[in-house]
Amino acid sequence: MKHSYGKRSMKTDPELRDSFYNSPHGKDILRCIQCGTCSGSCPYSDQMDYAPRGLFALIRDNEMAEALSSNTLWFCSSCYQCIERCPQEIPVTDIVYTLKQMAVEMNTMPSGLKMPDFYAAFADNLVHFGRVTESLIMAKYGVKHPLDALKNIPLALKLMTRKRMDIKPQMTKNRTSIRAYLERHPQPPDTSGEKNS
Repeated sequence: MKHSYGKRSMKTDPELRDSFYNSPHGKDILRCIQCGTCSGSCPYSDQMDYAPRGLFALIRDNEMAEALSSNTLWFCSSCYQCIERCPQEIPVTDIVYTLKQMAVEMNTMPSGLKMPDFYAAFADNLVHFGRVTESLIMAKYGVKHPLDALKNIPLALKLMTRKRMDIKPQMTKNRTSIRAYLERHPQPPDTSGEKNS
């Protein structure tokens, strides 16, 4: 399933694959026996361009640009069923996170999907405050998707009256440890202002 959306990276597929293999858990996909347990366990595999097994096959076949531009990365709900059931104990969800970061760095996210915008809002909030403040995430996401934000106002008001949602950003007490972690594990650049052309 070839896609034309998103800007292609200037890196070649072999360079992208080498970069992926050098990431934490990158070489773990070489242990994949293509049994399909991860794909069969995934609650969203029917919505994905490629279920996890297919995604791993693309990477091993040097089709990194296709893997990074697929919607698969954005449908992962982090339920960890794939990891729990994998007979090779491959950290599928962690691998998907790595691929997601690479897709953001290369700006190969599929157009028309809202998940990359939510991911950017979430990551930006975490980087700046060291923890998540839902109202700020929804505010940043709402700038790009105002109808979604308007639909969620009744829920937000209900949560606020029950003191289940803060408006003011919450910060961790020791932000230096968060910053030190982020320096050791660089985050992709914020692309929320860029268009996926």
